[in-house]
Amino acid sequence: MSYVQPLRKVMTENFLNCSVFHYDCNKVIEGLVRSLKSTGLNPAGLMIIGASGLGKSTAIRLFKEQYSKPATETHSYQTVVSVITPENGTVKSMTCALLKALGCPTPDRGSAHSMFIRAVKLIENLDTKIIIFDEIQHLTEKNAQKKTQPVINFVKNLMSETNCPVVLVGMPDAVDLLSLDEQIERRFSKSIIIKPFSMTNEKIDDEFTDTDLYISFLDSIADIMPIKTINITDSNIAKRILAASKGKISIIIMILEHVIESNDGRMATLSDFSRAYREIADYDIQYCPFLVSTKQLEKLYF
Repeated sequence: MSYVQPLRKVMTENFLNCSVFHYDCNKVIEGLVRSLKSTGLNPAGLMIIGASGLGKSTAIRLFKEQYSKPATETHSYQTVVSVITPENGTVKSMTCALLKALGCPTPDRGSAHSMFIRAVKLIENLDTKIIIFDEIQHLTEKNAQKKTQPVINFVKNLMSETNCPVVLVGMPDAVDLLSLDEQIERRFSKSIIIKPFSMTNEKIDDEFTDTDLYISFLDSIADIMPIKTINITDSNIAKRILAASKGKISIIIMILEHVIESNDGRMATLSDFSRAYREIADYDIQYCPFLVSTKQLEKLYF
């Protein structure tokens, strides 16, 4: 029997390939652009903090797509370099990860010092302007504490030798890294903190509340939905989605992906959202936010 790879529906793929520029996404991109402009003398570091599933990686990808210099027939460029911080978080492993991101065929060859020199040379040759280290919270984990200071020195040296701003991206506890070194704290004077969506009517700026921003995001999502569905911007429906997702963009998208993928041409209802939620939930759901009464929803989730 020949193997057939199961595939998503085309409309599901198209939905997942759409990008929605919401408030926090724009805030991250604007911060990255400010750091990018500081390339050269006195490069400005930036820290981006937020729990998983809030759109940090998506914002970085969109920034990279927009600001990467295209290759020519004679030369390749890597304007924006994005590096995943290794779990063991040593200077050598960080340098190795950087070399790998820069396209070095033998990233782990040589001493930490010789690897650093190669990385600096590659950054110059590739006309790199900004370096992003993602998953930086690995440096704050207990087994990495004794190695943290040398890595902080590595980041400072990297900025000094290349004149490139460095961006540190990670989970909320990563912010503690800045307090470990006075120089790094000064270089990373700007931090962007991303929070889950909420509906408390808290003022975010002079014009919008957190509820406004969340509903605006759902409105943008509704515009690209390829199927007919209940009005996800309705306050009651929006609260149910918020309860199911805990305000995380990644979970909202996963729920909608399952709703789209299982759709048979009918208008998607709360029952469809409930089935989608049960597909992705990693625990038994006693009170599904898409099925409980409005009174129960308020009592259980808000």
